[in-house]
Amino acid sequence: MRELKKINIIGGGVAGLAAGIYGRLNGFDVTIFEMGKRTGGACTSWEKAGYNVNGSIHWLVGSASGIDFHKMWSDLGVLQNLDFHYHDSFLECKNIKGKDVHFYSDPNKLQQHLLTISPVDARLIQELVHNIRVLSDANFTMDRAFGLLQAWDWSKIFMDNMPAVAALGKYNEMTVKEFAKKFQSKILKKAFENLWSPDMSMSFMLLQLSYAANKIAGYPIGGSGKFTEMLTKRYTDLGGKLELGQKVAKIIIENNKAVGIQTEDSVSHFSDYVVSACDGYTVLFKLLEPGYVDESTLDAYRTLKTFPSLLYFSAGFNRTFEKVTSSIIGLNIPMDKKLRVGAYLHDRVSFQIYNFDPTVAPKGKTLVTAMIDTDFEFWQKLYQKGDGAYLEEKSRIKKELLKNLEREFPGISDQVDFMDISTPITFENWTGNHNGSFKGWLPTPRSTKTKISSHFDQLKGFYMAGHWVATGGGLPPAAFSGRDAIQQICKLEEKAFETGS
Repeated sequence: MRELKKINIIGGGVAGLAAGIYGRLNGFDVTIFEMGKRTGGACTSWEKAGYNVNGSIHWLVGSASGIDFHKMWSDLGVLQNLDFHYHDSFLECKNIKGKDVHFYSDPNKLQQHLLTISPVDARLIQELVHNIRVLSDANFTMDRAFGLLQAWDWSKIFMDNMPAVAALGKYNEMTVKEFAKKFQSKILKKAFENLWSPDMSMSFMLLQLSYAANKIAGYPIGGSGKFTEMLTKRYTDLGGKLELGQKVAKIIIENNKAVGIQTEDSVSHFSDYVVSACDGYTVLFKLLEPGYVDESTLDAYRTLKTFPSLLYFSAGFNRTFEKVTSSIIGLNIPMDKKLRVGAYLHDRVSFQIYNFDPTVAPKGKTLVTAMIDTDFEFWQKLYQKGDGAYLEEKSRIKKELLKNLEREFPGISDQVDFMDISTPITFENWTGNHNGSFKGWLPTPRSTKTKISSHFDQLKGFYMAGHWVATGGGLPPAAFSGRDAIQQICKLEEKAFETGS
């Protein structure tokens, strides 16, 4: 009997699990080496004071049909046993110069609402909503690995989606911040600046709004932990092997081919292929020998912007929030004074209030979280000084956030079950991500046009997956990159790529 070809995967996050599942579906002997004590990476949840803190997922693009990601998630086993909540709003902005701005998912409702705030911006508002509709009708096929698409394939995709391609082309060179400046209304200008990262490409933002409009991206009830549990079960049910608490120290190379990995305990694990689904910086500059990475990839790592490091606030409150409209990003409220978080100053913060997920908090109580941009260097220096200064700064920020929540929800200060802060140091320790970056490359106008290599001509048998080869971060690109790696390996092995359907 012919022995199965072996694949070793570094990292048990979403990309690694996706690669593992598709590897098993295609008949490979697969082992995932994960440095943590459980799978998921940044896509994780944790228990705190009886609450199940959701650490990652806001929504899952492809939770409903209408986009190719839906088929992928079905292959990966997460749609069959999860319920989804579909928000009616992308973001709720409270009290911008006395006005509330609702970024409704429904384009018609969004247009009507924005026009009532600023009729003078009618042309820009109508253009925005028109392009959301155009992108909602597009179908950018993802049935094959990008590395296997030929020029004709790309031409067909573009020709089949010309209106959408034109819309993306127009806005790709523009950041969200630059688009916001086009509004005459100071209220809408401020609202759009807080829509997401202001340095993000507006074309990427339009895509997100189109997903919301199509209701193809729902929040999985149970959050990140439940989602990861489903992925892991699918992998192990297929016979995939999982080595937890095993940090990889080196990629073993012989005759310009990756032939295995070595773990920190100095044990070598040989294989026919190695798929890296962990931090790109660690892999390229620590695990690989010099000389294999192409210059364009090195330039990308030197110059492209990453998503800012995060401070993650979580709290449990002994109350409910029935009157708060649930939204994908959350409730954006003003600070009474600018909140300093490292080198960043925030005059507004978005809080996710989980009144739509009864599984993450005890009955009659509610989980509240916030993801706040910060810088790694500040927290690294503070951490190196010792626990005192580090814990004191975390405490200060918790008090400031609670004070501002109190202004929005009087009496909430007396209803606290717990408050917690995770810093970039926490993310680095948990995931190994460079500078604690949560999602890899920020989709700026430049990065969206930059191809990040997933493999290198001078090194055979090696592929990369995850946020560092997929601009924009998020769960679908991470999972697709894992699928992509296995599809390319199947091509080399002259195997028909199987998806499990």
